[in-house]
Amino acid sequence: MRQSLKQLNEEADINGSMVITPDGIMVAAALGRDLEEDAVAAFASSLLVAMKRGLSQVGPPGDVSSCTLKGSNGKISFFDMQNSYLVAVTDADSKLEAKTDAIQRAIEKIRSRRIT
Repeated sequence: MRQSLKQLNEEADINGSMVITPDGIMVAAALGRDLEEDAVAAFASSLLVAMKRGLSQVGPPGDVSSCTLKGSNGKISFFDMQNSYLVAVTDADSKLEAKTDAIQRAIEKIRSRRIT
């Protein structure tokens, strides 16, 4: 899984990526050297849990299919993989639309992996 994340980072020029469970536990990460793994994992986890809780308050329960939070220093994006979420960290001016194919390929690789 970590290799798939590293490949995504290279192909799509993403600063870092990780997989987290729906309850916010990090499964795997491949973050650039400027990103502190524990801090990014804690931030992504708290964002995901808060988004899911907030959305349940405004309508019927459902999952977050995708979401991007943009700040002045960067973006953090969440992509639903059914049993987990792919999290991508990019520069603030990064165009995620141009990275969609690489993100979808990474999601398919991660979802179809076999544990032996």
